Amino acid sequence: MISLKQPSEPFDIELPYGVTVTVNPLTTAGMAAAQASARRRVEGLEVQSKELLEAGLTTEGLPDLSVDAERDGLFQDLLIKELALRHITTWSGIEDDPDVTPENVAALMSLYPVGERFFQEFTLKQVLLTAAKNGSGLSAAGTSSQAEGPNTAKGVKRTAGKPVQNADTP
Repeated sequence: MISLKQPSEPFDIELPYGVTVTVNPLTTAGMAAAQASARRRVEGLEVQSKELLEAGLTTEGLPDLSVDAERDGLFQDLLIKELALRHITTWSGIEDDPDVTPENVAALMSLYPVGERFFQEFTLKQVLLTAAKNGSGLSAAGTSSQAEGPNTAKGVKRTAGKPVQNADTP
């Protein structure tokens, strides 16, 4: 069973290498903003790459965004960093106790498997909510498929001039 209660207070996420981050809760708006920002950055790199090629310059150092896997991987990397930048408030377990700055957050999220684990743990509740919501969708008959079966209500008997009765009642 899943709870629909969303955290409203900051909470901790334990990451690999003994790092713990405190994050503000994820909201729909926060996810949408992070996705939009990551998408804009990928599109900006595509434009930059195209302009360099048209000018006859090298695109060395830029990812090959014509390959779907490269583009998807870059988007995922940028999304993880955007979520972390927007939501991490404090951390512990990092040598020399650096400040939480955009550069330091990006460096932490670039470490494998830290960024992946952050994304999994941070978005877990939303993924579970979506799965629970999608698991009980309507069927073409108008009832959820889980409700169809031996416990489904029986049809009613209709007779002229008499009240409607359940098929099982006399």
